[in-house]
Amino acid sequence: MHRAKYVLLLLLLPACQSSTHVVSTNAFEMSKASIQASDELFVEPKSVEKDRRDFIKRVESVREEDRRRLYEQYLKLIGANGILDGIESVWPKCHTEAHDLGKVIFAYVRDIGSSLRVCVDRCFSGCMHGVLMEAFAGTTNQSPHRHVDLAAVKRVMNHTCYKNTVMTSSYSAGDCAHGVGHALMVLAGYDIPEAIQTCDGFQDRAMAYYCATGAYMEYVTERDAEDAESKSLLYPCDIYGYPAACSRYKLVHVVERHYQANKKMEELVRECEKLAGKFRLGCFHGLGNAHMWLIASGALPIKKVCGDGTDNERYMCIEGAMERMAKFHEKRALTVCEGLEDEDKKTCFTAVKHKMYSIKKDFALYLSE
Repeated sequence: MHRAKYVLLLLLLPACQSSTHVVSTNAFEMSKASIQASDELFVEPKSVEKDRRDFIKRVESVREEDRRRLYEQYLKLIGANGILDGIESVWPKCHTEAHDLGKVIFAYVRDIGSSLRVCVDRCFSGCMHGVLMEAFAGTTNQSPHRHVDLAAVKRVMNHTCYKNTVMTSSYSAGDCAHGVGHALMVLAGYDIPEAIQTCDGFQDRAMAYYCATGAYMEYVTERDAEDAESKSLLYPCDIYGYPAACSRYKLVHVVERHYQANKKMEELVRECEKLAGKFRLGCFHGLGNAHMWLIASGALPIKKVCGDGTDNERYMCIEGAMERMAKFHEKRALTVCEGLEDEDKKTCFTAVKHKMYSIKKDFALYLSE
């Protein structure tokens, strides 16, 4: 998502909406002014060593709801590079923590191409996802025209992820679709059917699936605590489309609460077994992903998590655990695969090869009805 040449989006609202910014068809073109603006966000580390240390101390204890304000405060002081260095030192993966930084960068630069030039692919694309979220969602501030905006995004998102050289130079198509999904859920006001229906605007169903992963990640991040008080255990992954895309994120929270209550692994499997069809398969996929770090650390063998069930259930669970592990720790992932046999072992090595956001993997089970 950096050096650019082609168009990204025209997120349009009626011209009379003066309170709303519009991302024009030239949003990815690097004007001299926009390049200078993004260059302003680099601050030489040696000149601000004390401020960098102060930032790390503050970011270690900042509340999630105050994170964006902290980034805004330090943006010109230590630069976007200093903030990225700082959050990577506190949270080595920093994907979610970088969302707010991407938003802050775009709000300052007001140009998608140069914003992405600042983010590159740091924090496992988290900064990039934040840029897209702010760029799209920024058109709806104080605006009732949400549906118009979703329609506009739908018209440009295929071009954005497949043909825009700013995007394709640094991110896979699937990763781009995931970022678009985040933005769509925000634009939809966290209305799940509306966001997922817009994801279906991708010509390739694999891309629609990855768009749904971003949409559900955004929804679950914002609404899980509230839903846990009043909805079913696995909501919304037991109701809506692309349940595997949803369960990848929902099960992380479910599993955390499960073990905090001193419950056993086998009880989680039984929860998945209560479901049927694509919802059941999606649950097993989420179960694998939610246990990824425990499997990677050796605290739980992968057979304990993914060793039971049907061939398809084991397949979905193994891919859930291994795709993300391979992205973060490929060598460890390969070692984990050696603990499996036959088709399960083959599934594991294939998942490590594809990692996350691959559009070349087999989506038959993910898209089954």
